[in-house]
Amino acid sequence: MFLLLACGLGGCDYAKDLPMLGRYVAKNVCASIWQEGYDQAAAVGYVTNVAPLVQPSWKVLVGDRSVQVDNYWFPWLASKQASVVGTEAPREDCRNHYLDRQLAYYYALPPAPSSGLVTQVDPTSALQRYVQSVVAVGAPEHSTAILVLKGNTVVAEAYRDGLGPDSPLKGFSMSKSFANLLIGRLVGRGAMHQDDAMLLTGWEQDQRALISYDHSLRMNSGLQWHEASLGANNDQGQMLYNSADPAGYAATKPYAQDPEQVFNYSSGDYMNLASALVRLDDWFDPGWDLESAFHMEFSPDGATPLLGEGVYLTTRGWAALASIYMHGGELNGHAILTPDWVSYSLTPGATNYDYGAGIWLNLGQNLFPELPPDAFAFAGSYDRYVVAIPTADVVVVRIGFSAQPGDFAMGRFVSNVLELVPQ
Repeated sequence: MFLLLACGLGGCDYAKDLPMLGRYVAKNVCASIWQEGYDQAAAVGYVTNVAPLVQPSWKVLVGDRSVQVDNYWFPWLASKQASVVGTEAPREDCRNHYLDRQLAYYYALPPAPSSGLVTQVDPTSALQRYVQSVVAVGAPEHSTAILVLKGNTVVAEAYRDGLGPDSPLKGFSMSKSFANLLIGRLVGRGAMHQDDAMLLTGWEQDQRALISYDHSLRMNSGLQWHEASLGANNDQGQMLYNSADPAGYAATKPYAQDPEQVFNYSSGDYMNLASALVRLDDWFDPGWDLESAFHMEFSPDGATPLLGEGVYLTTRGWAALASIYMHGGELNGHAILTPDWVSYSLTPGATNYDYGAGIWLNLGQNLFPELPPDAFAFAGSYDRYVVAIPTADVVVVRIGFSAQPGDFAMGRFVSNVLELVPQ
């Protein structure tokens, strides 16, 4: 009876995916509370709304740096747990319980300069009042953090539900743009080249030997992949929330066609990039201090960063990341990336005019018709965006939990912001 009810309300695919959804809820409630800083009630409400039709079914128990999730409608489903692994930020992250022993990954944090961002927020300005009003809206947009950067100056920001300027906020697929930064740093110091073959274990034995870092960055690797969190062939959801070995899940996907033939949005490509990066010495070298507050998720065994969705930066951190690409690779007078890498990253690939190398482009004004062609963006689930407009020297960061994709009209919002930004 309950199975028929679930199929009727949410589709039979929801019933199939309930164990995976339980892991999603457990992990992201854990992360929202202990890594991002959301109030507990807000974290539970936002995260359980990932599949609105089954939201009432979740029973979420919050413990000491841990979360257990059960299901009222399906009490026979096994509990799903997640807890914080590691004892010291930023080398800690929330992970689902697949393994008896989970290890925190130790990665060196090289000395690095600060972003040099300054804050000049006028609480009475029309821009600040507008930003605050947008954050206050609530459903269905659920904007929880917004920041506007003009040059190197924060001119407006607003937060809710326990968040603030120092909260590291999950980028979901915005994290793919951070992966570009790490690879660009390695290319800049001569440790690798984007056209090098990735050659993960076993790839040398078949056509996957042709796949380069560039192909994965541009999501035209030719590997079989279906980017979906729920439903049939939901590779993204299975890899991230139903596998104890997400790196293995992505790396063993079969060859479907030659690289550079078809654009196929793939978090698997970025999982493979992460697997390739950790083989290199000093792979974690972002070039600046990331505003001294960030987190990065790892696979259950602690071996591989989840660069497809697991990077957490403050609103200032996300804005500084975009500023690097907006200013030819420089931040606060320091060369973080080479101009050549920035140009490469913001140049469309052969298979998608709207996508560079981990960064969305607006050259054809397909992404944001309201904005200039030079705009570019990092984009993630729940309408999470960082949008940069080089001609205006403005970056806008928006974090939230939109109930449905597109509930928050980012293009229109940024257009309104541009009219109010002080010149």
